[in-house]
Amino acid sequence: MAIAKSIRLFKCFPSKISLSNKGSLKPMNSILSKSLPLFCLLSLVSQSTAAAFEWTSNDIQLLHGNDFKLGDKERTTITIEHSDAWKYGSNFFFADIIARNDIGVEIYAEVYSYLSLNKLSGHDWSLGVIKDVSLMAGLNISNKPENDNFKAYLLGLNFELSAPLFDYLQISVSAYKDDNLSNKYGTQITPVWSIPFELAELKFKFRGFTDFNIGNTNASGIFTILSQPQLLLDVGDLVGLKSNKVYVGTEYSHWHNKFGIKGVDEHVVQAMVISFF
Repeated sequence: MAIAKSIRLFKCFPSKISLSNKGSLKPMNSILSKSLPLFCLLSLVSQSTAAAFEWTSNDIQLLHGNDFKLGDKERTTITIEHSDAWKYGSNFFFADIIARNDIGVEIYAEVYSYLSLNKLSGHDWSLGVIKDVSLMAGLNISNKPENDNFKAYLLGLNFELSAPLFDYLQISVSAYKDDNLSNKYGTQITPVWSIPFELAELKFKFRGFTDFNIGNTNASGIFTILSQPQLLLDVGDLVGLKSNKVYVGTEYSHWHNKFGIKGVDEHVVQAMVISFF
């Protein structure tokens, strides 16, 4: 088994991916060469550690849109997501690999780990609409700017809410520390949701998140909002294949005071496809 995994790992990490050496395909060449190893590694890790988890969920997304602010107006993004639950909590991770003509391939990732009060204590501490409370620690990291990579650290509480119509509904409240801001802290409040629904026998999901950043979460200390809701159609179910596996739809990204720059408001509609595995 170890030999077989090694062979698969070797095949998943190509030394070169050749699409084209001309024009606008160069960023896509780079984006694929960086995202495929991550995708394959995530797949292998999920398979080899599945027994340690209560459940796992992985997906890969392809998004394309224009009218971005501060840099290339048109961008293509590959997003890889992983979430799991284990004996004492849960984990979540995503990485965006963005094809940029101006600064090269940008990689941005967020990693979060949660320790559940219910699981740690062995008791159900639910109260009203609150099903569980978890201690949350997070890391946000990027390979840009080139000479001073962005890093931010989060520590706080995550509240899992009881909402019958939702796949999940959570709100986290955390202290936020930008690595470049000495002795300054802010607050981030983030609701996360997913709602399945049917319309004329078509299956949809409405899911997303909103980050409310307050205080010293940026150099200017300016309040920012980043919201990215997605409306998705289950095309696997539509064509008679497996449900909950392949979706197409749109993501609307609204970033108020982007990067803490007052008056820079970004509104982008992206076409997207997402596959769960």
